[in-house]
Amino acid sequence: MLRSLTPLDEPTITGLILRFLLCSAYVWSGVTKLVAFNATVKHFSNRFQLPAPHAAVALTILVQLAGSAMFITGWMAAAAATLLAVFTMAATVIVYPFWKMSGVERARNIETFLEHVGLAAAFLILAWPLAR
Repeated sequence: MLRSLTPLDEPTITGLILRFLLCSAYVWSGVTKLVAFNATVKHFSNRFQLPAPHAAVALTILVQLAGSAMFITGWMAAAAATLLAVFTMAATVIVYPFWKMSGVERARNIETFLEHVGLAAAFLILAWPLAR
């Protein structure tokens, strides 16, 4: 029986590379948010009207970088994959509310929304066999 598409609990070079590639957007995003923390806080505050933008940015960076590190190294990989999937879905609903849009903007946001849903699903597909 197939346990997983790529063995998250077996530290192989191929698995490490694939896990890094799957997390590369989170690593990039987390590092750029960390480097430009104040600008990111301003962006979060202006775009999303969050009550605690500093905390939201700090939590986002923590989830993106710690979740990626855990997933890439295979340490608690199922939990990390689930965390990244839940984070991705929550962020996607906040950042790409296509149901409030029309025209080209709506089409672009639907496409990006669905890409993120697919990424979250990939994490859950990988996590599911390990969590059983």
